[in-house]
Amino acid sequence: MENFESQQFRDELAKEIKEAPKEERKDILEKAKETSEYWQARTEKIKERQDEEKINDGLGVLMKKKTLYHGSGISGIKTFNKAEEDTVGSGVYFTSEAKDAIGYARLRSEREWNPQRADGAPVIEDSVPTIYESSVENMKLCDLREDENVKKILDGFKKIVKEELKKPDLKWFVQGGLERTIETINGGKIRAGNLKEIAQSNGKLFSDYIKSLGYEGLITLEGGEGGNGNHDTYLIFDPEKAKINQEHKIL
Repeated sequence: MENFESQQFRDELAKEIKEAPKEERKDILEKAKETSEYWQARTEKIKERQDEEKINDGLGVLMKKKTLYHGSGISGIKTFNKAEEDTVGSGVYFTSEAKDAIGYARLRSEREWNPQRADGAPVIEDSVPTIYESSVENMKLCDLREDENVKKILDGFKKIVKEELKKPDLKWFVQGGLERTIETINGGKIRAGNLKEIAQSNGKLFSDYIKSLGYEGLITLEGGEGGNGNHDTYLIFDPEKAKINQEHKIL
């Protein structure tokens, strides 16, 4: 059910647009789209019409149609690319809450224009927080928001890691990373909210394993960067399967 604040925002915006002269209505709506309140109200309204159907005894979900949000410091993106940095796997990252995507957009924008960036990457002077409303259809995702499902997946993934360790001529740092992954899994402390402790250093390997189970992505929980708070993460392995519906710059 839509919360009171979002419903109130929608009602007040609708009233303002209705009472304004026709020539001003479009500008009022476009200005509203620059606020996080607009996108959160829109998110909650869309959620009322979209469900996730549990499949494979609850290990996965089927999304017939799902609206997702991606936050960026760059406007004008036409098609998504895989993220440069993996946290829970290789692909493009989304969240189901517009407010969380906006938090990332603002963080990314700060990183883009800050001339003191430690990595020395080129500065993009026209960087601006931008939210991308996207959608996926008829997609099966592994649901790793539940600790029980995480445990099931880790049991299988550990076998994959052990097989990787049998490969000849592994670089010492690769071997060390794989061994630490097994130790971490054996420690029994990996849950839905800290999956990146084993997936971040094994992004492609972990994604390929989930893909081998018949899934096109995964859903889990993460702690946001820069105090962005906890949020859900929808990782889509193939960026081309996520359609960009609209983008908007955020104040």
